[in-house]
Amino acid sequence: MIIKSLKLENIRSYLDAEINFPGGSTLLAGDIGSGKSTILLAVEFALFGAKGKDLPASSLLRHGKKSGSVEMKFELEGREIIIKRVLKRGKESISQEAGYTIIDGRKKEGTAVELKTDILNLLGYPKQLVSKSKDMVYRYTVYTPQEEMKQILFEDKDIRLDTLRRVFNIDKYKRVRENSAIIIHYLKEKRKEYEGKIADLEEKKKQKIKQEEEIKEHDKRVSELKPKLDAIKEKIKESKKEMEKTEKQLNELSNLRREFDLSELRLRNNLEKREKNKKRAEELKEYIDELKKELSEKEKISLEELKKEMAEKENQIDLMDITVKEILKKISVFKSKLTDSEELKKKILEVDECPYCRQKVAHEHKKTISENEGRNIAEFEENIKLHTKQHIDAENKLNSLKKELSELRKKEGRLSVFAVKLKNLEEKIKDREIIEKEQDKIKEEIGKVNKNKLELNEKIKSLKGTEEESKKLKEKTEKNLAEERELELKLNSLERDRENTAKLIDMLDKEIKEKMIIKGGLNYLMQVQNWMEEYLLNLTITMEKHVMLQIHSEFDELFQKWFGILMEDETISVRLDDEFTPVIEQNGYETAVENLSGGERTSVALSYRLALNKVINDIIGEIKTKDIIMLDEPTDGFSTDQLDKLRDVIGQLNVKQIIIVSHESKIESFVDTIIRINKNEHVSEISA
Repeated sequence: MIIKSLKLENIRSYLDAEINFPGGSTLLAGDIGSGKSTILLAVEFALFGAKGKDLPASSLLRHGKKSGSVEMKFELEGREIIIKRVLKRGKESISQEAGYTIIDGRKKEGTAVELKTDILNLLGYPKQLVSKSKDMVYRYTVYTPQEEMKQILFEDKDIRLDTLRRVFNIDKYKRVRENSAIIIHYLKEKRKEYEGKIADLEEKKKQKIKQEEEIKEHDKRVSELKPKLDAIKEKIKESKKEMEKTEKQLNELSNLRREFDLSELRLRNNLEKREKNKKRAEELKEYIDELKKELSEKEKISLEELKKEMAEKENQIDLMDITVKEILKKISVFKSKLTDSEELKKKILEVDECPYCRQKVAHEHKKTISENEGRNIAEFEENIKLHTKQHIDAENKLNSLKKELSELRKKEGRLSVFAVKLKNLEEKIKDREIIEKEQDKIKEEIGKVNKNKLELNEKIKSLKGTEEESKKLKEKTEKNLAEERELELKLNSLERDRENTAKLIDMLDKEIKEKMIIKGGLNYLMQVQNWMEEYLLNLTITMEKHVMLQIHSEFDELFQKWFGILMEDETISVRLDDEFTPVIEQNGYETAVENLSGGERTSVALSYRLALNKVINDIIGEIKTKDIIMLDEPTDGFSTDQLDKLRDVIGQLNVKQIIIVSHESKIESFVDTIIRINKNEHVSEISA
């Protein structure tokens, strides 16, 4: 892969910039913080997208901008490829939008993950990297950020080994061992479980044999009881036939007795009724005699004439009541006129001036009016006196009429009582006649009932022995039924026991079969466990050691080679131990990396990274990023002599495209191309 150009829009300190990359060695020069490393991060973003904490989207999009993008053009095996990725700011976070690739002029849009998949396929990187946030192969072969340059030197040896396993794609051997350990542990636990499940297998087999013997014993006892039960059932059947005959006779006897009891009851009822009727007839005779005597003494009066007379009296009372009311009205009128005349007479004597015409009223005029009203008053008083007398006479007449009407009504009441008694007498005479006729019928009925009783009694006597016979049959049948129940209970108990035993045998048989299957599984588990412990684990260890030895040999040789170029100091040397940990010897003694100067530590780290780059490119033959390497501030702490040594390193890398980020001006003298980066008012700019 060779990078041709890079376009940045709103990426960190860049607003809108385009960088063209030639082949050979290129230096991105500029002051610290000018935006040099941003270009390398933009390349990584273009290829693989934003990646969690290693390359978060929030660290790329320029502050205050809603969107940004990176477009990179590169050459791969003679093909021109363009890839573009877009960032967009939302309400709460920054997300990667859909982008596209253009390969051989054909554009293909895709999501961030789809683009990453396509790029990994193009670059020949392992497919399992699609779901991982960190692209280790790229970080350890093409571009390692400055802050991670020395990190591998200070990591724990186990972490370093695991990192190298993942980088060389041989961590599968360790995963196999770890997974095998989990599986072996699982197999051991499963074996314990299976062994526990089949621990009672032999005991279950013995139980099954014992239960099968019990089944045979049950069958034997059942075969003995069944003939007895059949015999007793036959006896019960015969007894029931005999009982059916006696049952009919008993029903007949019961019906006869019930009919006899009913006849007895009818006889008693008739006798009681006859006695009651006799007593009632005597009472009626006495009552009728008394009524006849009482009614013979009464005067016969016409009720119709009495009612006619009462109607006349009521009419007279209504007329007299009207007369009284009319007299009262006349008296009221005269009294009102009398009051008006008296008031007028009084007022005229007191008036001196007419209230309407305002003329003075003459004494003669007042006297004339007073005399006229005096005559009127005398006339009114005479009329009131006369009508008052008439009112008193009318009231007396009205009261007299009402009293006469009241007497007539009392007389009417007495006549009504007489009529009721007369009617009652007629009814009582009829009642007595009815009772006498009913007595004749009762006498006839009593005769019939007595005759029926005699006939029923004879029939009852003829069936009297049936009860004793039925009693004996019942006792015999009940005894047989009790014996039948006892035998059936025994048989049912035996059948239940046999059924339960059969179920237990089925359950034991099922358990035994299951345990036999488990036993077979246990044997298989033991074989698998032995195979994994004795063969698979040893095989993965041997295979990993074989691969790691090959890697270690080349890695150690390259590590020493690059360090020897960078540090021409015979007092200090480096090598790798068996766990790929750098071992530094100074003046014949081992020393820790922490004890080295800054330039020496950078030399160790750069040598380690360059050696790792070469080994990865050699081991993973299918990756297509072998032609490019990017070094981010690789000379931190270097002396002037060491800077000169970097020229030799670049010359021996044998890589088609080298991109170096550095603020060291001396490097400019031994690179092919210089791209200068300046920052003005927080905006990075590119200049040739």
